[in-house]
Amino acid sequence: MAVMLRPKLKLRAPIPVFQLMSADGRAVNIWDYKSRKNMVLAFLPGNDSPEYVEFLRSASNMYHRYEEENAVLLLIVRGGVESATALYDKLHPPFPILHDKIGEVTRRYSDGVPAVFVADKFGELYAQWIIGPDGFLPTQKEILDVVELINLECPE
Repeated sequence: MAVMLRPKLKLRAPIPVFQLMSADGRAVNIWDYKSRKNMVLAFLPGNDSPEYVEFLRSASNMYHRYEEENAVLLLIVRGGVESATALYDKLHPPFPILHDKIGEVTRRYSDGVPAVFVADKFGELYAQWIIGPDGFLPTQKEILDVVELINLECPE
């Protein structure tokens, strides 16, 4: 079970808008998904610690479930394009890896600590996991349960 610590954003409020570059050089703006996709935003350090690699592998293996639930997963790593590219080259995930070069976006969401956020297709925040030093990342099941709830509440 994931531990939720120090919430920074208000539930059921709009998430902050941002645009970052992906590991493959594309500009990705979260509003590109507005009115189309539920969003899962995972903010992780740009390293390959076993816990983060396992989270990414699990997300990659379960990504078909995200697609079935009309959701997109965006991984945001702190650091330059090298960090994002190294993770992408190692894991080849089916979702974009974005790099937050100076950590500005990460700080707006979670004060710079690892975190996962789930928002509906209108950008309304439904869940957030802020991961403290002794905390654990949420499971894919926990994340997908929230996405399923969003779809039940807003089936259109």
